[in-house]
Amino acid sequence: MKLKRAPIFVLTCFLLLCSFAKAQNINRQMVMLLQEELRSSNADTTRISILVELGKYQLYKAGEARADLDSSQQFLQAAAKLSDSLGQLSWKHEIKSLEMVLTMERGDSAGGRKIYNQLIEECRRTNDKATEAATLFRMGIWERVRFGSYVKVLHAFARSMQLYRELHDTLNEIKMQKEIAWMHLTEGKNQLAEDMLLDILERYKAVGYKKLHYTYNLLSVASRVKGDNDKALLYAIATVETMQATQDTLSAASFYGDLAKIYEDIGNHKESIRYFQRSLDTWKQEGLPNFAMFFAASKVVREMISQGKPKEALDLINNLVVQVPPITLIQHAIIAQTRAHCYDALQQYPLAEKYFLTALGKFQEANMDFEGSQQLQQHIGRFYLARGDFQRAGTFLRKALSYYPQKNAVASLMDIHFMLYKVDSAQNDFRSALNHLRINKELSDSIFNENKSKQISELEVKYQTVQQEKNIQELNNQSSLQAAQLRQAEMKQQVTLGGIAVLVIMSGLLYYLYIMKNRHNHELEVQQTKIESKNTSLQQLLGEKEWLLKELHHRVKNNLHMVMSLLESQSAFQHNEDAVQAITQSRDRVYAMSLIHQKLYQTDNVSTVDVAEYLRELVAHLKDSFDNCSKIRFDLQTERIEIDISQAVPLGLILNEAITNCIKYAFPAARKDNVILIRMAYAADGQVQLLVADNGIGLPADFNSKRRGSLGMRLMQGLTDDLNGIFTVSSENGTTVTVAFARSEMTDMPAASTDLNAMSLTA
Repeated sequence: MKLKRAPIFVLTCFLLLCSFAKAQNINRQMVMLLQEELRSSNADTTRISILVELGKYQLYKAGEARADLDSSQQFLQAAAKLSDSLGQLSWKHEIKSLEMVLTMERGDSAGGRKIYNQLIEECRRTNDKATEAATLFRMGIWERVRFGSYVKVLHAFARSMQLYRELHDTLNEIKMQKEIAWMHLTEGKNQLAEDMLLDILERYKAVGYKKLHYTYNLLSVASRVKGDNDKALLYAIATVETMQATQDTLSAASFYGDLAKIYEDIGNHKESIRYFQRSLDTWKQEGLPNFAMFFAASKVVREMISQGKPKEALDLINNLVVQVPPITLIQHAIIAQTRAHCYDALQQYPLAEKYFLTALGKFQEANMDFEGSQQLQQHIGRFYLARGDFQRAGTFLRKALSYYPQKNAVASLMDIHFMLYKVDSAQNDFRSALNHLRINKELSDSIFNENKSKQISELEVKYQTVQQEKNIQELNNQSSLQAAQLRQAEMKQQVTLGGIAVLVIMSGLLYYLYIMKNRHNHELEVQQTKIESKNTSLQQLLGEKEWLLKELHHRVKNNLHMVMSLLESQSAFQHNEDAVQAITQSRDRVYAMSLIHQKLYQTDNVSTVDVAEYLRELVAHLKDSFDNCSKIRFDLQTERIEIDISQAVPLGLILNEAITNCIKYAFPAARKDNVILIRMAYAADGQVQLLVADNGIGLPADFNSKRRGSLGMRLMQGLTDDLNGIFTVSSENGTTVTVAFARSEMTDMPAASTDLNAMSLTA
């Protein structure tokens, strides 16, 4: 679930990072594969599944970009249409459940709840327990992230878990149990959460489930928050190892960041930075804005500062922001905090203070109280302490200390108490200073006593030993492979020598012919290999080009729809009827263009448009736009003609203008049997001829198309000139608009013998 603004509730930093990592169930590479499958899929349930997955990917992207939500809606609508045609009720319910989330993501919480109530009732009526359980889970996630409603969330998760139990869906039942454990961890009930997670781990093992790394990760979080860094490290290492064993690396960046944080807590600075860098590199490969990515970058930046490279550190964070722009308040907050550290190291203290306070304001505006915002208070306190401003330092450090201790890492509390010891000492409050020093010592002893240090060292040694054993095994495998290759090469050499010995005995002529034949065959094989390699490369490039063109047309269509939305919004504030009509006409013209781009990305052919199909949808749109169309019959007679986009756009605008004029002016209110004829066909000379005619009242007697000053008439004349065509208007028993033009040469199309110049429609 995406986060932008959330109610006041407390999360640990690790839980926040995990929530972002789990928002997506597929990455960009998987999306490209799904899009390839979509192009070749049949109209069956497999295609529905692909459309739903693509819709979920756009829906669960970080941030709330309208273009992403629009794309999600298009995929889900296509899936819904197909599921209706196939009579797939369960898929229909699943899509409606995702539409509930989409509605709430657009800011319509009331609309989302309405869909939720209707869907739950429908699922119970049809006994669709699977979709009811999934919908309860999704609403629980929404309640947790947006409102922090622990009671409602736990009730939804418990009901979902019960339904999965009734369905004997063990894996989903355990998943819901894990979500409940996560909720307890969020509430600060760390021991209860840990006990549940251990039970979940055993249940997963009992059913043979291999992807245990997500459970190990939560156990690591619970142990770290409790201050049990030895167990936290054990579980974090198990997380990475299980992830690598199952090759399920979807959340690898998050897991690397978690392991880095634990290494930071136990004082293993080298390993901490290594895994933070690994986390950052993995996030950057995905290329999507994420709080965890900017958090890892902040750690790498501070390491560069400690190495005396503050300028390079500032360049790193600035370049990252350009490559992957942030989109949420907390992402902007961590970036501002990182820049503050850079300016502090560069001794530009006013700028450092400005960015520290900017970061604090962003966290407060987002209403996000978690370990990251606590650490910001801690860092600001350290900044003022270094400046000798003990009053402000004490204020921020005590705010950091006011967070619930059971929900924050012990290492952070230990550091805050030590700095407060310095602040109180400088202000001559020695009683308070000694108390902070005593607490600091107790926390330090709880983390770094001899036994725990020994256990942590043993864990690190075991982990490094396992890694070394894996490396040794890989080297042994490589050595065995090389030895086999050498033996094979020796065997080939012996066979070759034997063959040469036999050939020497044979006549010189046969030997020569044999050598020449082998050489010729080898050259042919090399050439064939090169040709196949080039063909494969060209096919890949062609596929990528077609995908990029479709994406381009998709974006253009979305932008044109945004223009239409702006025009509709503008018309709502206009009181002049002429202005409203002008805006409406402009909106219809934009729609005519956007429909062309929509056709281009929805078909396999990205360069031509089927005029017959385009015309049907354009007429349907215009019928919906005018109230009087219920009294008009549209007669569409079009051949199958495909034209290039360079001609499709002006042709679409001409059609829009001609049909709109017929609808608006041809038929007075009292008329009946109103007909608009639209024909497009090839003429005998091979040109494309378009005719739009009505049986209405016709043009005024003094009408002259060359002197007429209306925008529509001038627009049609100018667009016909763009087509290098001929534009005519006549008025006999109605009005007839004719456009003749030569189609751009792309594919061979049969010419028709229809003479549209002679056509006329009579009442």
